[in-house]
Amino acid sequence: MVRHGVFGAAVGVVAMRIRVRALVRVLVVAVALATLSAPADAFPTSASVAPAPAELSMSGDVELLPGVDFFHVAMHASQHATDPVAGSFAGNGELRGAGFDVPIPLSLAGPVTCLTTRGDTAAFLYPVTSATPPLLQELLQNKTSVLFTVTKGTHGAPDRVGFIGPLPSQLFHGCQPTGTPFVFHGAVTIAGRSLL
Repeated sequence: MVRHGVFGAAVGVVAMRIRVRALVRVLVVAVALATLSAPADAFPTSASVAPAPAELSMSGDVELLPGVDFFHVAMHASQHATDPVAGSFAGNGELRGAGFDVPIPLSLAGPVTCLTTRGDTAAFLYPVTSATPPLLQELLQNKTSVLFTVTKGTHGAPDRVGFIGPLPSQLFHGCQPTGTPFVFHGAVTIAGRSLL
């Protein structure tokens, strides 16, 4: 009787395992069929989710020495997905501080052709398509570019900027951020992340 009981229990365990395996197979098949019959947009992919547009806006003054500004900047640029960057830069020389404001006959301007945003830091490249005085225009216009980097200050720290150029345009490849040694007084807005 004991042997028969043990044998019967063993047969029951084997039968239970067979049933469990069969149930698992049925579930796997059911899930596979449900997946195949689901509409294509039921499973979002990275290709179907548009990246946030990159955007940078600046308006203010670059500080040369503590309390003395020397260059006024106004720019805005944005880039949606892989579209070309749209935007422009304009800068004018100045000597501004407590009790004095002396314009400097120096200006640079051009379209923004490259934009990179990374968190609180952004960089952009603009070819110089307009410059004053006439001597600078002859030397720089349509020949040189400027790489400009800005870092948004956090925890009470000031915004900072840096630039390389004007230099021959062929020397620049992309617009990766560089150093930001100058304090910037003004408004800075950095949004999104570019694909470059």
